[in-house]
Amino acid sequence: MRSVEIKINNKEGLHARPASRLVALCHRFGSAIMISTQEAAADGKNITEVLCLGAEMGDTLTIKIDGKDEARAEKAIKDFFTTGVE
Repeated sequence: MRSVEIKINNKEGLHARPASRLVALCHRFGSAIMISTQEAAADGKNITEVLCLGAEMGDTLTIKIDGKDEARAEKAIKDFFTTGVE
């Protein structure tokens, strides 16, 4: 299992468009991906749960990845938050 903390730098937070893109990215991997804030947790492959996190700019997400392709999933998710959040 891998765990990574990522701070949201997007001024609009994890709103609908990037949340949808994040969920699509998570679906590319067989690993289980859980995303959590201090208040809630979500299955990274479930758009409703990810949106319900209400993650805003400055929030820190803890992402736990467990499975055969966890290293590739971790890199892709880190890259997403570095370059892909709109």
